[in-house]
Amino acid sequence: MSIESSNLPGSQNGNCKDTDAQTATQKSLHQLKEDYCKRLKAKSGELSESEVSGNGTLMMYEKKKCAFVNTEKNYLLVRNLELKVGIELMQASDEIKKNVAASISQNEALVLALKAVLKTAKEAKVKFAELRDSASKLDACMKDSCSAGQLKLLGCAGDDCNDQHKQAEANKLPGDCQNACRILDELVHQPPDLSQDIDIIVNAAAEIIGIQSFSNIKTLEKFQQDFALNAKNFDDLILLQMAGGGAGLKKAQEELSLAIKTLTQSGYALYNKRNEVETLVATKHYLCCHKCSCIGDCGCNDEKSDENNRFKKCKCDICDICKEVTDIYCLESSSGNAGCD
Repeated sequence: MSIESSNLPGSQNGNCKDTDAQTATQKSLHQLKEDYCKRLKAKSGELSESEVSGNGTLMMYEKKKCAFVNTEKNYLLVRNLELKVGIELMQASDEIKKNVAASISQNEALVLALKAVLKTAKEAKVKFAELRDSASKLDACMKDSCSAGQLKLLGCAGDDCNDQHKQAEANKLPGDCQNACRILDELVHQPPDLSQDIDIIVNAAAEIIGIQSFSNIKTLEKFQQDFALNAKNFDDLILLQMAGGGAGLKKAQEELSLAIKTLTQSGYALYNKRNEVETLVATKHYLCCHKCSCIGDCGCNDEKSDENNRFKKCKCDICDICKEVTDIYCLESSSGNAGCD
């Protein structure tokens, strides 16, 4: 919107002169002119005031528009931050909380399983130790000379190297005793190997439990809680800023709307003042410099005019009267020339 300054002819002082009236008609006209001049001066002042007010209103509108644009820009930045980061961050915090809870639950189940394995391995180690002791006693018993007869009956004599003879003797034994030597040999030699294996299993289980205890995945719960708290504080700050920005944006929009209304009112007020001043200027010029234009050229001085026109004399008389009336409005200046005030 733009408001142009008025540039009306005679709008500053009315172009009125203080002259001495000579006739009653001139005195009346002079009084009318003075009244219109006073009104014209007042309206010219009001017009200038409207122009200044219009310029001020326009400046205020530009400031309110700039404030609204900047406020809206800041609000959009905060709103987009909430949409892009805040919401995603809060949802990610919830998902991390679920994953940490699931990991802790699985870790606790793993701890129980490892402890159960270690307990079972320790119990097995005790049993294997007892089995190893029994194997030692069996080995000592088999090496005892008092048991040589029983071993020989079972085909386990150590001084006979003839395998065919041993096989023949073994075939004479009952079916349940044919593999007695092999079974006795395994019962003597296998328990030490089993004891070594169970030692390895127990040590491995204990080391795994130690590694698991050192990792202590349960500490993730504290990290997750701290992360969730910081994420919530950050999101709350964004929401607070967005709420304040929304209120500020609403206020800025209301102020801009009011500035637009005020600017529109100022424009119409300036237009009305200009019309009033233009009307007074036109009236003043009409009173000061009236020109008879009601009948135009009478044609009285036209020799070629129709002499048989019976209305010609009437037209000429009316034209003379109009000229006389026109002379009443004007005054003789000191130089002898007729002028209009």
